[in-house]
Amino acid sequence: MLLNEARVYIGKVCEIVWHDRKGVEQNSVSPVYDVTFVPLYGGYLVTNSDDIRLDKIVRLAAVEASSVGVEKESIVRSRVAA
Repeated sequence: MLLNEARVYIGKVCEIVWHDRKGVEQNSVSPVYDVTFVPLYGGYLVTNSDDIRLDKIVRLAAVEASSVGVEKESIVRSRVAA
């Protein structure tokens, strides 16, 4: 997945399927806060629970916030870097 393709999902709650370090498929539903590029590592999807490398993503799809029980406040709130 490319940075421009992933930026479409910023601010939306998404179902994300990706491969972890061991190659095991992981699944999570989380709001997407940002898509960024980290030199020497590549593109990253910044979510509520994890920062996921774009080259490890198998499937990314937007879902309705009400269907997964995510409150509107958590979607609107922006992530602040420390």
